[in-house]
Amino acid sequence: MDILLVISKLDGSCQLFGKDLLTYMLSRLEPTFKVKVFTTDEKIQKRVADKLVKASTLMEALDNFSKDKKEFIVITRLALCDINFDNLIKYHTNHDKKMTLVCKNFVRNKSIPIYKLNEKKEVTAVTSRRFADCGIYLFKNKVNFKKYKHIKAVILNMIENNEVKAFVHKSYWWTSKNIKRRGNGKGTFDRS
Repeated sequence: MDILLVISKLDGSCQLFGKDLLTYMLSRLEPTFKVKVFTTDEKIQKRVADKLVKASTLMEALDNFSKDKKEFIVITRLALCDINFDNLIKYHTNHDKKMTLVCKNFVRNKSIPIYKLNEKKEVTAVTSRRFADCGIYLFKNKVNFKKYKHIKAVILNMIENNEVKAFVHKSYWWTSKNIKRRGNGKGTFDRS
């Protein structure tokens, strides 16, 4: 399955154990997946020129990227995580919904979950809309991305139409914002 990484300036500048988070993600994903990148940051565009999906907006990039694909993955926030992509893809292909999104299994009373799920792990609502477009999404079939202004609208519409199933990730998942916060605002994180 092909992956589109959507890289923000923060993601592109995040350092992790002496390496940048983008290099970490690419080294982790490229042995298994064909990875393309969309970013509006010119420095990052130069770094990933051979992987770049050229477009002026994310929605245009999503439309261009997904044209010839029946299924694909979109990652909109880089993260240090241990998601098992084999299990995620199996889960995605074995249900009848049009989209799978990865949810973090938050510790009870420590964090507010972004998504509300029913007993079948269908996503029924969003509790924190501002984070609804930060994560990992697997799509089936063609989505008309051009009809939406932003990816959040795609996600919310699919949830409203009961087309989304959640894959609950139970281990670690640190985004560039988490890493920056832990690194005292420097965008770096080190074990020392």
